[in-house]
Amino acid sequence: MYEDLDKKSVIDYLKTHTAIFDPEAGLSVYEIGDGADDGDGFINFLYRVWDDDDRTRKSVIVKQAKKYYKAFGEGEGPFVLERNRDEASLLKLKGAITPEYYPKVYHVDPANNLYVCEDCGDLKILRFELMRGRLFPRFPEMIGEFVAKNNFYTSELYLEPEVHQQLEARYINTAMRKIFQTQLFLKDESEFEGRNPHDNPNADQVRLAMGDLPWKSKAFRTEMLKLRHIHMAKPECLVHGDLHTSNIMIGPDAMKVIDMEYSIMGAMSSDSGYLMGSLLYEYLRWFYLPDWDTVYCQEMREAVLGYMKDFVAHYRAVFRACWEKDARVTYQDFEDYCDYMLDTWFHEMVGFTGCQIISRVGNLVPLPDFDTIPDAQDRYEACRISLIVAEHLIMHRDEIADGDALISTIVKITESSRRLFRAARRV
Repeated sequence: MYEDLDKKSVIDYLKTHTAIFDPEAGLSVYEIGDGADDGDGFINFLYRVWDDDDRTRKSVIVKQAKKYYKAFGEGEGPFVLERNRDEASLLKLKGAITPEYYPKVYHVDPANNLYVCEDCGDLKILRFELMRGRLFPRFPEMIGEFVAKNNFYTSELYLEPEVHQQLEARYINTAMRKIFQTQLFLKDESEFEGRNPHDNPNADQVRLAMGDLPWKSKAFRTEMLKLRHIHMAKPECLVHGDLHTSNIMIGPDAMKVIDMEYSIMGAMSSDSGYLMGSLLYEYLRWFYLPDWDTVYCQEMREAVLGYMKDFVAHYRAVFRACWEKDARVTYQDFEDYCDYMLDTWFHEMVGFTGCQIISRVGNLVPLPDFDTIPDAQDRYEACRISLIVAEHLIMHRDEIADGDALISTIVKITESSRRLFRAARRV
């Protein structure tokens, strides 16, 4: 029988249904997302539970699926309860590929649509650490390895075609796929029937108006449809589906990736583009923090751009190494085909980077990176520049040759846009 857990009942549940804690243990619970910097507004029913006895140092995470986003309220949204069942199985499956980058799963309860996993509380959410000005030099190496290995070893480049097709059938994830294919690539349709963001009384109408601008171009809409087709029609590998900086837990020498309920068989480029879009916000954010030392702000901007460039390099290197070591006989000795795959991945990734920004900045979704910029004009300027960059990446993705060119493009557009906006403010 389904049991709808809350902060009180989750303790009883763990003691009754699992042997993780001693029945007599005194337990405490915290609902993740209640704090100012442990979620981006869409943390859904995630509980940290720990033993009050410091000697045990035992704690776990309990995640339960419900039919709605906590941010929107009960009864709202097309979500399916079964998504957490799939996420738990994915954590086990993909944890076999890169175990160092996933939390361990301790308990799965399909009837209650929940699972219990390792608490990675010693790590911090990457988004909020970057917002605090904290850097993690090993991040590009770790995330490059994570994405490349997960892409390669769940693809038909490594798996037998029959196994790959079974994986595709198992993780079709129709409902969650629809959400992303609508939010990322379409303007006039919404997964929430009848919901127009402009009708929301709490909406930032200026930000929404900026988000509307690119869609006035038919050429832009055409490119978005092309990218949507790639997203829909290329079940190349088992992707995370929602790989942004709030779903990455980080430490100096460790990383864990969480929140895989949007996982589908999709394009190799989709996770990479989604990640790069969320990193771009951090680059722009550090132009607009007047209380910080200007030299340090510049160092942060350069560091984030370095992360983006180095991610591309590490992904390419790890993917190629996997190919040379483990590609099926069909693909062995065809290095030129590997080159083609990597070039295709890069250009699609550039386009998907733009899609992430268009969908996030020009919508209702909270965006802590910009929302916490102190000055309102600066906030809007950061939003506008990110949308200008995004539109250029979508429209010119095939013209950007490599990681160096991508970073150069971002810097040039940012610098010219900032000069224009600064001049306009002086008028």
